Amino acid sequence: MEFEHVEKLLGLPTGKLSKILTDTVFDFIWVVNDVGSLIYGNKSWYDFTGCSAEPSRPEGWLDAVHPDETCKLRNLSKTLSPAVWEKEARFRRRDGTYVWHMLRMCPIPSSRYWLGCAIDIQDQIIFRERRSAQLRILEMVARGAEIQDVLAELCLYAEHLLSGARCSILLVDAQEGVFTGGVAPTLPPAIVGAIKGVSIRTGVGSCGTAAYEKRDVIVSDIATDALWFDFRELALSHGLHACWSRPILSSAGAVLATFGFYFLEKRAPTLEEMSSMDAITHVASLALERSHVASALAESEEHYRYSVELNSQIPWTADPAGNVLSVSPRLTAWTGIAEKDALGNGWQKALHPDDIKPTLVHWHERLTSGDPVDVQYRMRLHDDTYRWMRARAAPRRGAHGDIIRWYGTLEDVHEHKVMEDSLRRAAYVDELTRLPNRRYFYQELHQALRPAVRNKHATGLLVFDMDDFKQVNGRFGRAGGNAVLRLFAQYVRQLVKPNEIAARLGGDEFGVILKDVKDEREVCTRATRLTAALDSYLKRSTRARNCRASVGCAISTPHDTADELFKKASLALYSLKKTKQRKVQIFTPEIGGRDRQKNDQIELAWDSLRFDWIVPYYQPKVSLLDDRVVGVEALIRISHPKKGILPPAKILAALDHPHAGGELGDRMTSLIIQDLKAWRQNGTCVDNVALNVSAEYLTRPDFARRLLSGLEHARLASASIKLEITERVLIEELSGDIRKALIELREAGIGISLDDFGTGHASLTHLQRFPISEIKIDRSFIKGLESDSANAAIVKALVRLGGDLNIDVVAEGIETPDQARLVRMWGGTIAQGYYFGKPMSADKLSRFVRSRHFEGDTK
Repeated sequence: MEFEHVEKLLGLPTGKLSKILTDTVFDFIWVVNDVGSLIYGNKSWYDFTGCSAEPSRPEGWLDAVHPDETCKLRNLSKTLSPAVWEKEARFRRRDGTYVWHMLRMCPIPSSRYWLGCAIDIQDQIIFRERRSAQLRILEMVARGAEIQDVLAELCLYAEHLLSGARCSILLVDAQEGVFTGGVAPTLPPAIVGAIKGVSIRTGVGSCGTAAYEKRDVIVSDIATDALWFDFRELALSHGLHACWSRPILSSAGAVLATFGFYFLEKRAPTLEEMSSMDAITHVASLALERSHVASALAESEEHYRYSVELNSQIPWTADPAGNVLSVSPRLTAWTGIAEKDALGNGWQKALHPDDIKPTLVHWHERLTSGDPVDVQYRMRLHDDTYRWMRARAAPRRGAHGDIIRWYGTLEDVHEHKVMEDSLRRAAYVDELTRLPNRRYFYQELHQALRPAVRNKHATGLLVFDMDDFKQVNGRFGRAGGNAVLRLFAQYVRQLVKPNEIAARLGGDEFGVILKDVKDEREVCTRATRLTAALDSYLKRSTRARNCRASVGCAISTPHDTADELFKKASLALYSLKKTKQRKVQIFTPEIGGRDRQKNDQIELAWDSLRFDWIVPYYQPKVSLLDDRVVGVEALIRISHPKKGILPPAKILAALDHPHAGGELGDRMTSLIIQDLKAWRQNGTCVDNVALNVSAEYLTRPDFARRLLSGLEHARLASASIKLEITERVLIEELSGDIRKALIELREAGIGISLDDFGTGHASLTHLQRFPISEIKIDRSFIKGLESDSANAAIVKALVRLGGDLNIDVVAEGIETPDQARLVRMWGGTIAQGYYFGKPMSADKLSRFVRSRHFEGDTK
């Protein structure tokens, strides 16, 4: 009523306000059906994409979707769940470029239609990719990687941001005014080789001009630009037609290098590309300046080594016991401590309280060993501020090798230390929450598990995540979810103890390292208290009040690595999530055993594929009218050379594995076709073989083609194969893809059997929507058929339903003569079960069919 009231208030016709609103917003709004046909699109959609609104092409909107996402959006009934669904996708702008959007779809109640909207998140995606690349580069700088490697990584990063670019970084000697070399990973070596030693000046291409004039130089056409007169032939001979260059400056404004962006076509940068160049050159400036600082420090070390014994800014001497004997008056000017008061141990008064112990430990170790001193610490200056100093010393020995005196220097390394710490923080701190990140967390976990540490104490590990966090994102959007993550991180930071280390591991996953723990009980107690406190805090937040913390715990054993301990905690959390019975789960051998069992099953499956241990077994389906075998169901078995025939339970985990499951399906299909061909040649009459398939296997792009091609190559009729699917496949993976695949296969003559019928949901709907040719009554309805009136009524109804719909009905699990008699009496015509025959090999089935009597263990 409120919407209608506003329309009346504004004097608008009914429905007009909705049209105005959808055409006014910048976001895309559209309605599609479950096979991907566009029913409605707002003005923003058509303005952005330039797509036609022709009713004859309802799927034409998919032309504007990036090819990588098209297949996922073409058949929305599979892609989308019944709830609200979000996905990042790229849409093509009318100028041909693709832009990232956050796509959000929700079902329209009681219909087959979906309402969708898309918000431009291009800047967020670019920012995320930039931050990841920047952190990788900053980490390289922080750990002291070779400058050539850092520059090469910067070039590759730039080429990722600027599509089509081939980048170079040319180093400049500002004092000499020449190029000294550089890197260009994707450019011909001749480009960098030709510029080495060349003076920077106006007219030396884009880069020489940019370095000389300290400005951006954009050359959109090398063939006609005067700046490229001397280097034009070189560039054009390698297919380079445009070059943009930007100088890389130090914080003091000195030219360090130039960043060149070459293109194979004539073009100038867009505003977005200029912005990307800003981000790239900022990181390059940091890396190069850090390199110059390191080079300067190395040069300083060489100076000390070749100068009179360590003569530097503040020289000092000490006796063999470490008592300072003399110090430069400049120390007094720096610290305010009188020269005489600094002698002996007086200089220690200026040390930062946190640095006193480690500095003295280092000093006394060197006094004992006689090794050179090299230590950094903070020293208090006369204005009560602290600066980082580097103290170095070497002993002078007498004729007999004993130390006579120590000679040392004190050097101000504050700027270098601050920059190094800044770079390290950038590489090891999570940007969103300001907690340590996964990289730092792993380093600390490695440190805690060092042999010298773990021999004394065990280490506990907690891995947290938030239950129902996806609902926060769904309700409040990404920004709201990020706010909750920051809030959760703040609570974790408040709750951890000084000797504990907390970090954000990714997404809504956080970790805490517990040092010096005694046993599992202590770990569980700490985890329980943390989760209780976190839950209490979360309840106070409007956005996070429905979230709860769950934690998987593990305690180290003497030989655990960081990866092994982290896996234990993660497995404990996974086990907890599956049971949903409590908030804290410690890793147990049983949890590890389940994981090993899963891995063993997958490994056995791969071995079975590699060594040809896969064999199909066949269980007959028998006509209740004349006892004739009318078909068989193929069941996978493992013919192990030592353990004999193994059931499918031994490789159960592999059946759902994304790669192993497909390989097993392909192998079974091939073997079944071989057996069908052999039966035909030896006169065994088997009408068809039913093959069990999963949704993932059924919807593989080449599944139908390969199956039909295999049958054709073996000269077998399409009706020789029947596919068995379960109701779970149709419910959980419901999509146009599955329906389309089933229709294609059914039209080709392949039967479709619905297994375990009646145990799932919406079974009658499945018979309407999908081309089912056979239903199999689940064995749970056959069990106790003689005495269970409810089961009897269900079986009767299903038999009648199959007859009315002209669909074959198979009664599974027949184990007694009475069960077979009752099903036959109620109109059933086909049955399967141990009463007729257990699963058997292809050879045994051939004899079974030909001899018309039961072999093996039958009842």
